[in-house]
Amino acid sequence: MKRQHALIVMADSLYYSKFRDYCKHGVDGKNCIADEHYLPTFFHMIDPGGIANRSVTHVDWSERKWHPKSYKSHDISYGLLKNITSVDASEHVTSDDQRTVLLRPCLWNGIRRPCYLFARKFYPDTLNNLLNLFTNYTTL
Repeated sequence: MKRQHALIVMADSLYYSKFRDYCKHGVDGKNCIADEHYLPTFFHMIDPGGIANRSVTHVDWSERKWHPKSYKSHDISYGLLKNITSVDASEHVTSDDQRTVLLRPCLWNGIRRPCYLFARKFYPDTLNNLLNLFTNYTTL
């Protein structure tokens, strides 16, 4: 978060109060979480050109649940890491009726690079498998 964004968030009472009043955790399908919903939406509203408008964290939503897939020990493989680090375009589906798919390349200093630096939702028992893979894994 840029200093400018931090100052704007600290000064915001209008949008956060609306978010707080509407989004109740697990109530009536209004399951909203501040870091995943309020901040990205707020920044897109107030400074769309000043944000990357994508995540550097891989999250697998393929199970179509409230939470992304959690990786278990048996899921950890060279193929999984290769799949995560081979993604070099960010996909966004619009929320309007057309559900348009927008693809944007992930760039670093003007060079197309992998989108993700991190991945999330690994169970604790995956640690040894991940460490064993990382000793022999390189990307790029």
